Amino acid sequence: MSFVTARPATGEESVSFLGTTKYGWRVVLFSAAGWFFDGYVINVWPLAIPFVMTDLHLTVQDIGIVTTVYVAAYTLGTLAGGTFADYVGRRSVLSFSVLVYMFVDALTAVAQGFWSLSIFRFLTGTGTGMELPAGSTFISEAVHRRWRSRMNAIMGAAYPAGYLVAIAFFATVGAAWGWRAVFVCSILPGIFVFIVRRRISESPRFQSALERLKRGEVKRDKVSNITVFRRPYVRDSLPACLYWIGNAFSFWATATFFPLYLVKIRHLPAGVELTWFATYQVWAVIIWYLTGWLSDAWARRPAAILLAILSFLSIWGMTVVPNGVPLYVFGALAYCLIAGPWIVSFAHSAEIFPTHIRGSGIGTTLGIGRIVSILAPVVFGALAARYGIGIAFRLGAFSWILTIIGYLLSRETGGIELAQIAGENLAPQPPLATLPLQSE
Repeated sequence: MSFVTARPATGEESVSFLGTTKYGWRVVLFSAAGWFFDGYVINVWPLAIPFVMTDLHLTVQDIGIVTTVYVAAYTLGTLAGGTFADYVGRRSVLSFSVLVYMFVDALTAVAQGFWSLSIFRFLTGTGTGMELPAGSTFISEAVHRRWRSRMNAIMGAAYPAGYLVAIAFFATVGAAWGWRAVFVCSILPGIFVFIVRRRISESPRFQSALERLKRGEVKRDKVSNITVFRRPYVRDSLPACLYWIGNAFSFWATATFFPLYLVKIRHLPAGVELTWFATYQVWAVIIWYLTGWLSDAWARRPAAILLAILSFLSIWGMTVVPNGVPLYVFGALAYCLIAGPWIVSFAHSAEIFPTHIRGSGIGTTLGIGRIVSILAPVVFGALAARYGIGIAFRLGAFSWILTIIGYLLSRETGGIELAQIAGENLAPQPPLATLPLQSE
């Protein structure tokens, strides 16, 4: 199998490994470094929840509100990160965001109660939210069309690696000095990420798009988020908003209370729970890559719909199976599959917007999904308080229906060349297996 060397205008080099150029791999690893830190920062919080509740005398509903504050800030960061990526560059946004939240997350360690905890989680969420739209935009512009979803999956695989570091810190630093020390340690992976990000150049597609904007060849509103909902893009933006609502609501209604469910409801010892979640990260790397492979080899829409259905079934299964091996297996599937439609959606969202509004398009549609998902932890907390956490999980899983509807209304984009995304319609694509191997 061979690939044609990319044109100099794209800034790509000859293909080196797995259909991706050296520059493409640097971008993937660059973006993955951010997801590594996100995996640490985001999951330190659920792991800390049982201890924070005891230490600060908080209820499940208090934790739901604090998490909602975090998700609200995450939403602001997502909207800002995608938009800024279209104005100042993908690399610049990714580099700046890590400086924000590696220090702010550490401040969570000095929280003394509900209000101070909420403030620190809000500031952390603003920084972490900037990662997703900028990273997926950068990768989609740097890798071959046949590998976009898989490369996004590789980026995502850094997330469980960060989770493993969080678990390791909890098992060592946390055991010796408590949950506060684990938040202080967030500075260490943050410094590593910042150093890695200094070794990558800006997206050539972004630079070319800026030149086209200056020459008047393409246009956008002063606030590019508005352009996302103008013709011809609104036809694709609205279904994307719908599937992002389903993705985000389902994720935050499940992931936040996952450790709490295993410890408080299934009565797993803290050490066993940490061991389970450590092994889940290995599952995640495998399942997420298979998700990306399925999306690239099959198509975006059927892959996302299948994954949403499987996630729904695994969440229900987790709440009814007995303890032991069945709970471990269904817990692993539920944990891994809730991220499956996200992997597909990052690739699909990047393929429905042209370069000059790609970051804004991903950030805006994902941001709208997050706006609705702000309610997820609060709703989950209220349902859990009234009916129990198990019932809350089952009811929350129904939000996957929105993901399914969104993809049923969307267009198939698997294998499309980014240069085609300019007019009112996405050009019809032949089956992926018959697509010619050419540069973008």
